[in-house]
Amino acid sequence: MKSVNGINWKENNIPERLILKNKQKYNISYLLSKIFIDKKYSEEEIHNSIYKTQEKEIIYKNQDFAEASKYIYDCYKNKKKILIFGDYDVDGYSSVYLLYDFLTNLDINCNYFIPNRLSDGYGPNVSLLRKLISKSNYDLVIFVDCGSNSIDEITYLENCGLKCIVIDHHQIYKHKFFNKSVIINPLKRNLPKKYNTLCATSLTYFFIKYLVKKLNSKKKIDINKYLFFSAIATICDQMPLRDYNKKIVIKGLRNFDLNKFNNFKKLIKINRKLTSTDISFILGPIMNSASRIGYSDLPFKLLIEKKGNVMDRIISRLINLNEKRKKIQSKTINLLKINLDEIKNQVIFKYVENINEGLLGIIASNFVEIYNRPSFILTNSGDFIKCSSRSIKDFDIGYIFYLAFKKKIIINGGGHSMAGGCILKKNKLNEFKKFLNLNYNRKFYNTIDTKYYTSIQNFESLLTFAKEDFQNLEPLGNDNGSPFFLVKNNKIIKLKVINCTHLQFILKNKNNRSYKGMAFNAVGRKLGECLMNCKKEIDLIVQINNNIIQKNKDFNLIIKDAIV
Repeated sequence: MKSVNGINWKENNIPERLILKNKQKYNISYLLSKIFIDKKYSEEEIHNSIYKTQEKEIIYKNQDFAEASKYIYDCYKNKKKILIFGDYDVDGYSSVYLLYDFLTNLDINCNYFIPNRLSDGYGPNVSLLRKLISKSNYDLVIFVDCGSNSIDEITYLENCGLKCIVIDHHQIYKHKFFNKSVIINPLKRNLPKKYNTLCATSLTYFFIKYLVKKLNSKKKIDINKYLFFSAIATICDQMPLRDYNKKIVIKGLRNFDLNKFNNFKKLIKINRKLTSTDISFILGPIMNSASRIGYSDLPFKLLIEKKGNVMDRIISRLINLNEKRKKIQSKTINLLKINLDEIKNQVIFKYVENINEGLLGIIASNFVEIYNRPSFILTNSGDFIKCSSRSIKDFDIGYIFYLAFKKKIIINGGGHSMAGGCILKKNKLNEFKKFLNLNYNRKFYNTIDTKYYTSIQNFESLLTFAKEDFQNLEPLGNDNGSPFFLVKNNKIIKLKVINCTHLQFILKNKNNRSYKGMAFNAVGRKLGECLMNCKKEIDLIVQINNNIIQKNKDFNLIIKDAIV
């Protein structure tokens, strides 16, 4: 079935005997059984999802922890000073916060620096480091969520007599041994896959757990708070929410008491346990918005602030910046119209001059969700071009950028399988586009953009599923997305435009039951035009919007596509 968005939707056909077998084995509903099989859940994942079993301790070992801990111990024992240098997203903020909170609790003299996305760019550079170390007598620099490919920068610091620790999870372009530096990155070695998808904050969390035992300090450390930050960073950095990461997120969200951390409680004002949806759509966007429009260190200032009145001012500023980001983003997306015929057998590749480079990634993510295609959004930045990208399954952006770097198509870049960014010269723009499409077509040539829905459902069955089973799928996110359903014969009886961007509906089905629906970022798109002008019954591809249903009126659906 071809959709308004140009997607070929198919039902994911699973043998009936397998569905019934799991249904009986685990005493679960037919629909939940099918979804577990559809997502290829292991027996352990199914058991943990249903019975909410929780490991006493999540264990991760990295052989580089031992050497890195010696550098920390030296600073701890000899009163030496540390600089923590982090990235300007949730994973970066969280990594820096964990280290800063831990080290200052041990009375270790340390400072932090988060670069300005617009003026400093991603990661360290020699010029920036020269300014930073000239201001203070540092002995150790710790890079978090960056630094794996900063060979020149680490060499410069070593030549200045400093030691370095890198805690990162991005693709490594070139392996190098340093005399006074340690790189903690699972991609250094051929480790099991479940360890290769940890975000920087999770690596930092496990390193701190190692340090707690090694330093043998009597200071009280809130390890549940640190695991919570690992959870939110895992979600916001689009790490696969399966296996190890799923355990981190479940335990991190479950064991953290929001009431004990006013910095977040005042920001999101939710009087219950946070869910992955809260993180993805409320907390994460607010925290990330500041850096997108030039205020990279503001979220971190909120995390370390102790005074309530100052917290309130920072929170107000963050919320206002997020609203500003939304408006700029909406206008920018409208400039980047996608013609489905133009992207046949191609990635989405859009270069527009003078757009806000802080919004490139979020726009790319938006296009991936709509068109199911790797997306590369580019703009000019001084004498160069900056690119931010988001991907689909089986198109590893981190590796693609590594190949582009080796071929000298890009100057530098970094990323993991689902997201990345790079810088290139203007005269390399066409070569870069051809290179991306060549790699895309090696795997996806002449493939139809196909997505799968779980099954045909109606309003009543989805309401029952939302009440009884939906929470068994939490946490939702990359590689564990909310399932799609086909709901037939819907009539739109009421429509409202929200913030000139989203559409809100009251829909009625063939059983004369009405329900609420939302189509996000639909205004100005083919889907929005179709829904706003629809006078007949229409078949819709939907997802369940909320996972906490106390009353029937709480239930509503997200409209993702329409079949015409």
